[in-house]
Amino acid sequence: MEMTLEQAVLQNKKIKIFAYSVSDYVETRMKEVLSLIFKKYNKLDMMPPVYTCLKELVINAVKANFKNIYFEGYSSKNASENVLEYEMALKLFKLELSRENAASLERLARAADMKAEVSIQSGPTCLDITVTNPVEMTDREKTTVHNKLKCASRYNDITEYFAENDDEVSTEIDEGAGLGLILISMMLRSMGGSDSDFIITSENNKTTAVLKIPIK
Repeated sequence: MEMTLEQAVLQNKKIKIFAYSVSDYVETRMKEVLSLIFKKYNKLDMMPPVYTCLKELVINAVKANFKNIYFEGYSSKNASENVLEYEMALKLFKLELSRENAASLERLARAADMKAEVSIQSGPTCLDITVTNPVEMTDREKTTVHNKLKCASRYNDITEYFAENDDEVSTEIDEGAGLGLILISMMLRSMGGSDSDFIITSENNKTTAVLKIPIK
């Protein structure tokens, strides 16, 4: 007999959600799982910040998959001598994401079975969230992620970051990089977590984000 979602949550089973895009179904499923978990611990006030963090991680993973499809065959994305060419191609990719063409990228992702895998598991003291996608970051992206997570540890809230990094903010918004990771790090600390509870690794042709959120 197949276990229901409620039973899986009550028994602290690992629950997986697969996302080829951030569809209505994926969003609804993530909300459903988190709602059941926080209801079990009588912590429904944690639902909004945790869902925000999870959705940001899934968006990043899906965009990375789309980017890999878009750049298929582009062999110079790590080469410093082709930085200008790569940056122009990156701007074009972001334009594609802002149009209906994102739907075609989702179809290609499904055809290639290139998906983000979300794993959610509650324990006696913390909630473990893992988001994995089958694409390794470029050297440049790894450096950006490392710097942003290190940067986030220096600020108590996002307004402090904006105040001291005004020149970088417009660039980050244009590139779609950095701000989401900083926000996740700050929200995690506001929920009683630490910088070591948010880890991103990228190796062996995959990228994994791990988030540990204290429940008790």
